[in-house]
Amino acid sequence: MARTTDIDLLRSIALIGIAVVNIPFLASPPTLVRPAGVDAVVQVLVEWLFQGKFFILFSFVFGWGFAVQIASAERAGQSATARLSLRLVGLGLLGIAHGLLVFAGDILLLYALLGVGLLLLRKASQTVLLGVMVGSLVLGVVSLALLGAILPEHLASMPPPPATGGYQGSLADSIQQRMGEWPSAFVFILLFNGPVTFAAFTAGLLAARLGVMKPGSPIHARFDRALPWFLSVGLALNGVYAAAMAGLLGEGLGALAGFALLALAAPTLSIAYLLLIIRAARRWQAADVIARPGRMSLTCYVLEGVLAGLVFNGYGLGLYGTVGAMGCLLIAFGVAAVTHLAATAWLRAFQDGPLEAILRWWTRLADRRADGR
Repeated sequence: MARTTDIDLLRSIALIGIAVVNIPFLASPPTLVRPAGVDAVVQVLVEWLFQGKFFILFSFVFGWGFAVQIASAERAGQSATARLSLRLVGLGLLGIAHGLLVFAGDILLLYALLGVGLLLLRKASQTVLLGVMVGSLVLGVVSLALLGAILPEHLASMPPPPATGGYQGSLADSIQQRMGEWPSAFVFILLFNGPVTFAAFTAGLLAARLGVMKPGSPIHARFDRALPWFLSVGLALNGVYAAAMAGLLGEGLGALAGFALLALAAPTLSIAYLLLIIRAARRWQAADVIARPGRMSLTCYVLEGVLAGLVFNGYGLGLYGTVGAMGCLLIAFGVAAVTHLAATAWLRAFQDGPLEAILRWWTRLADRRADGR
């Protein structure tokens, strides 16, 4: 299960989608007020086509990569448990640093915590993995329903951003602001992303076991034939979610159900995206160029937040709270483009991204400890 263009392109496209979703949260404080005009159209499009979809692709590849790392440890005669446990600790530490220094909506710590559950399932049967995946999606519906019930009141009670300091101040001010926001932001990430992330983890682990990503896989062929179904149903279901977010379903149970539906709608459309990306990777020669950031996706994920901080925070251009949805979309694509160029330049001189190299070195400490060095 070696690295392939398929996997790297999945990561690269996921990074673009994640930037589109995350940039608005880095650009201004969350609010219940909907924008007007072109910003309203852009926000609906982001909620319909992007929000909640691309982190699933990232999570699927994480689960797939887990299986790759297990196989690599076994081939080397090392303990997969020791390697992966240390890797998750390292990922968690990176997540804490990222959450405090870059983006309070960090997902790396969540990955590290949920990765413990995936580690416990590494020898589970295919039936168990499938059951956990389905159960996680059901839990996702419940989790989003709970979040949808408490989120409006929470946002309404939030104090206004400080007139000075905070994200409009120095780097130290922004770190202090993130420290204050991080607990509630992590609860949001846990409820919004947690269950569906774990479902995608198990799907990736299961896909690696079944060889779904290998060319000629009969399972992949069956999914590929069902692409029109995944795409049409996914667009329709996510349209309901977008309508709920836009207030078109009212403010009662209909809106809450539309919001909670994302736990099923987003994976359906994500499968369609995955199938389309794999088609592109295998049929489009330029896919190798676009896939480059996927070779150092951890570094690129963090770099996107760093670049956004330089755009919006006071220690950079200071645009926090001044950019609408359309501007955020353009900035997101710009950040993704700069990240791609940086990754391309880096990989001309180095084999791995800097954070990937650090995490690999940290992970290999388990091997040296096992060898008595």
